[in-house]
Amino acid sequence: MDNFFTSVPLAEKLLKNNLTIVGTLRQNKPDIPSIMKPSKSRELHSSEFGFHGNMTMVSYVQKKGKAVVLLSTMHDDKAVDNSSQKKKPEVIQYYNKMKGGVDTMDQMVSNYTCLRRTRRWPMVLWYNMLDVATLNAYTNFSAQHPDYMGGASNAQRLFIKELGKELVMPHMKRLMEGTTKIQKHIIETMGRCGLKKDMATTQLQEDIRQEGQRKRKRYAICPVSKDRKASSWCSQCTRPVCKEHKKLVIICEACKN
Repeated sequence: MDNFFTSVPLAEKLLKNNLTIVGTLRQNKPDIPSIMKPSKSRELHSSEFGFHGNMTMVSYVQKKGKAVVLLSTMHDDKAVDNSSQKKKPEVIQYYNKMKGGVDTMDQMVSNYTCLRRTRRWPMVLWYNMLDVATLNAYTNFSAQHPDYMGGASNAQRLFIKELGKELVMPHMKRLMEGTTKIQKHIIETMGRCGLKKDMATTQLQEDIRQEGQRKRKRYAICPVSKDRKASSWCSQCTRPVCKEHKKLVIICEACKN
């Protein structure tokens, strides 16, 4: 695994279930001794080993002033490949040999990620869970449908787009059927996703919403002492009308037409 997942507590927990790991560690982990941190005084291609129970930690200087730290519960010695000039530890050689799936996942996730900058660590985990779950869904779907999108180079992006529509469509339908007042730009966005609504009804709802937002005014006929504010307007002269002076007109459907 890569440094996003690797930690000493995780290694201990997995080891209790007879599961071993080999992974890189981030430099900000508190479990890394200071002697294994990057330093310009360390020689190029040199290694430092640390052992604790069934865990092995190795720090390898791949470039001057830089070091990569790995944690392994599979290895328990200081084996180093002395036959090559770089003298890589056996832990690193094993990691490089087996990390293909990790690097492929990271690359495919980074192409279309939902990751955003945030200081809330639960959101970081949530973003990664969405990315990995989406990639797993695409991988499984592609295995079952090899001819999906004719093998287009942007097939992953198209799949994520369709997946997003399928997930959000039930919520949009529920909103459209259960809400009487929906803003016009939301209706237009839903329309671009393939969800249509009667535009006459939508316009009526928009007019009602704007009518309700009009500023209340005082009715001119009422005395100033009463200071009656009206939210209704006369349909003939468009003047504000209070509740006392407004008249409700009742008409049947036949006479209306």
